Amino acid sequence: MPRISQRDRILAAAAVVVRRDGSDAMTFDAVAAEAGVSKGGLLYHFASKEALVGGLVEVLVAGFDRRLAQLEDGKPGSFARAYLHATVEGDVPDRTSAALLAAVALAPHLLEPLRERYRAWAERLARDGICPIDALVVRLAVDGLWMAELLGLDPLPPERRIEVIRRLQQLTEGSAP
Repeated sequence: MPRISQRDRILAAAAVVVRRDGSDAMTFDAVAAEAGVSKGGLLYHFASKEALVGGLVEVLVAGFDRRLAQLEDGKPGSFARAYLHATVEGDVPDRTSAALLAAVALAPHLLEPLRERYRAWAERLARDGICPIDALVVRLAVDGLWMAELLGLDPLPPERRIEVIRRLQQLTEGSAP
């Protein structure tokens, strides 16, 4: 197994601090302690809190892009299915929430790389080989599901969540009623 770089360890620690304690608690001291590095070691990789949050957003975008590529199969609706499953499965919501909470709290302009990628993902969904409206519905529903879970806005019971994901899957296959 490859050794994790100090930079990646710091970013993972920052995500843990934000998830556990909130974005206000993401201080250099807290992140350095969580990562097991000196404050100087942290500053070597991230000269400012803004740079650290920017790094979190970069990791988020790159990780989501990797997951999308892994899930695509080249068939019509493949990107919509990948977007659906990459959003609702695995640890992406946790990393996403940490990066977004920190970025929005510290400086909303740090979300620009995510905004750019999001526009590209939306364009890809629109030309994914299925009805563009179905692809849009999938994107908006998945984003809404993610946001409701992130903010604790009446999250769905597990069985209902499974039903919703199943219906969205049907939309990506062009087989929804």
